[in-house]
Amino acid sequence: MPELPEVEFAARTLRRWLEGKRIEAAEASLTRIFRGSDANAFASELPGKKLEWIERRGKYLLLAFTKNVGLLAHLGMTGKWMRIGRTDERPSHVRASLTLEKDGVVLYRDPRLFGRIAVHPADRLFELKEIRALGPDPLVDGIDEKRLHERLHRTGRAVKVAIMDQAVIAGVGNIQATDALFHARIHPARAASSLGPKEVRALAAGIRKSIDYTLGLQGEGDAIEYVEDPGAENPFVIYGRAGHTCPRCTGTLEKLDLGGRTSAFCPHCQPA
Repeated sequence: MPELPEVEFAARTLRRWLEGKRIEAAEASLTRIFRGSDANAFASELPGKKLEWIERRGKYLLLAFTKNVGLLAHLGMTGKWMRIGRTDERPSHVRASLTLEKDGVVLYRDPRLFGRIAVHPADRLFELKEIRALGPDPLVDGIDEKRLHERLHRTGRAVKVAIMDQAVIAGVGNIQATDALFHARIHPARAASSLGPKEVRALAAGIRKSIDYTLGLQGEGDAIEYVEDPGAENPFVIYGRAGHTCPRCTGTLEKLDLGGRTSAFCPHCQPA
């Protein structure tokens, strides 16, 4: 499931695929990924344009093309940007495509349709309510430990639920939160308001460590595999490993449900 590192990977690959390339044709099927926008605008506005810049904020991609054409994109749960040759067979569940002049085809594939693409003027992308509502981005803005402590101190929610709130930290989801709390030795169900400054400092370091680790896993290739993909291996430290041996103390990892999400943790290393 795409979180900050996976969306950062998508931004880097799209930048590499699209920069300096003229779009010859754009196609989009009439599906709910264009909610709040218009699939016809995608197909009519993008031909003839070139990418000027692409940025990522949290789990959102912002793409600006010539003539002030912009895209806001979110990968949802199963969305992926892919590149194929012009004569290659297209995979299933392609919802939108960009055919590049004298080059291949960039596809957006999304089996479950939870992702989103919206056409907006490029100079208004950062003013969109979705972007303005985001908290600091760990890669773009860094993590201000004092500010994070102030935000957490004001809520009685479980700390894992709090750090998955995109208004608190942009881009952190279930995977990153689970592994970050393990690195920080903090129980995921602890009240966020109970954390002291040293614990928040350890949590910030854990978030950075988890994100850097995941980015390192992605490498510099074109293809990305999500841990939920059929047959995919789980490369994460404790995410999805309840019942397995703790990599730190050799105890047994347990799990609990918080905010509708399952969280693995070590009851010895992360005491309640």
